[in-house]
Amino acid sequence: MAPGRIGAVHAKNSPLRIGWPRLRLWAVGLFLIGLAPVVGAFVNDFHDWPAFWSAGATVGTSDLVPADAHVAWQRENGLPTAFWPYPAGTAWLFALPALMPVGASFVVWGAVMLACAVAAGLVGARAFGLGRTVGVLAVLAFAPVTASIVIGQNGPLGLLLALVAITGLVAERTFRPGLAIGALLFKPTWGLPLAGLLLLRGRWASLAIVGVVGLAWYAAGVVAAAGDLSWPSVWLAGVTDYVASDYAANADKSVSLPGLVARLPVPSWVPIAVAVAIVLVAIPRLVRAPIGEAAAGACLVGVAASPHAWGYDAALIVPWLLWAMSDRGLTEPWRTRVIAATYLVGPLWLFSRQTAVSVLAAVVIGLTILWLSGRWRAQQPDSRLAVPDGP
Repeated sequence: MAPGRIGAVHAKNSPLRIGWPRLRLWAVGLFLIGLAPVVGAFVNDFHDWPAFWSAGATVGTSDLVPADAHVAWQRENGLPTAFWPYPAGTAWLFALPALMPVGASFVVWGAVMLACAVAAGLVGARAFGLGRTVGVLAVLAFAPVTASIVIGQNGPLGLLLALVAITGLVAERTFRPGLAIGALLFKPTWGLPLAGLLLLRGRWASLAIVGVVGLAWYAAGVVAAAGDLSWPSVWLAGVTDYVASDYAANADKSVSLPGLVARLPVPSWVPIAVAVAIVLVAIPRLVRAPIGEAAAGACLVGVAASPHAWGYDAALIVPWLLWAMSDRGLTEPWRTRVIAATYLVGPLWLFSRQTAVSVLAAVVIGLTILWLSGRWRAQQPDSRLAVPDGP
């Protein structure tokens, strides 16, 4: 079946063994359930957003990178205190929102992230030969995506960049994946897995572009840190302390295997060894799989092997879910079973405090094992970009 025809079928019918009207209803319901916690933001200091607002407000000053200076600035301005864990240059993304009051900017940023989520659905549908409506609902119905929107995070932006990179890789472009992956380095744990894929697949020109964008991020960081050329060393020292304290307070939110292992009474090198082992096991499939599938798998493995991944980081497994739903993904009936179970348990991330372990950890690790095992995988080529017909 031609790629265009695949898209036309999916635009009209359900990609799962669930009737389209029912599937659409469930997707809209899951989306609304995912957005419901936003009401709590207005009585809980807007969740994570003040940390990003503070970065935007201090960008270009010596109060951004040093942990003690940044926390002191937040305390003086009556804000919740939090270390800035992103590279210094990323703070420029929040400079404009920081010109508004915290509450108003939270609403604006949420609207921007919602738009990014819709755009990611459209781009993802194109990448994997799905109908546009299917792609958009698949993104909006996934709880980690809406979690980012309601707590002031940025998962939809990262997801959009990852899917733009995937369309470029499948279409055998050079600049598009290089620029998108380079931009994704605004959060290195999201960008590095796809950069690693470029290395494994010998996409040297695209990898060089990633390097150039990475240098631009460093330069942006120098300006953000008030001219401090050594900001990465100060930042990395702060990240080390931050990760330890964050795990102490929020370990139940972890969704990666190294994150779960870090909760055990083991030496500090063990979680690192686990992360390395996951990557090594994944390399053969990342090398052999069709590039679209491999890129989706790299995003999934990146979350599973991350040293620090909370529930909202699981938004980056959506490319794999879109691949799994496509005719090039999982075979039936397992496609429907796996996708339905993944989406239905997603909202339980809200109860990680009560369960002690986030249900999303089981999702991320389970899907990674499933993909690496090669079970229930359709044997179809995936060498060209699928462009769906219709709306």
